[in-house]
Amino acid sequence: MPIVKIHLDDRGEPIARIVEEDGLYVVSMDVFKEVGRFPEGGETLEITERYKIVVKKRELMGGVCEFVYFQFPGGTQLINVKYVGSDPPEAVIPALAEAVDEEVSPGEKNRDN
Repeated sequence: MPIVKIHLDDRGEPIARIVEEDGLYVVSMDVFKEVGRFPEGGETLEITERYKIVVKKRELMGGVCEFVYFQFPGGTQLINVKYVGSDPPEAVIPALAEAVDEEVSPGEKNRDN
């Protein structure tokens, strides 16, 4: 049975969900950052004619990283990033944060700020 954990930052805020099963980890982080362009090279799912979800994949460490974008009439947001692989979550979480920074444009806006 998979083990699910919530990873907290230094302030006690939840920053990642971690699922462990059979030596593999899924580390998922909510992002919610606006991006200045629609991502290219990903799989697109159209929801009605107004919305699109795009999943873009790339290698990260010893696994795969997935960026999940949501496009709506007002713009596009990177809403989630996740890692699937065997690397320990303690190493993956900072690598995911760095991958998000690389993925979003320098002009992005963080809705949490």
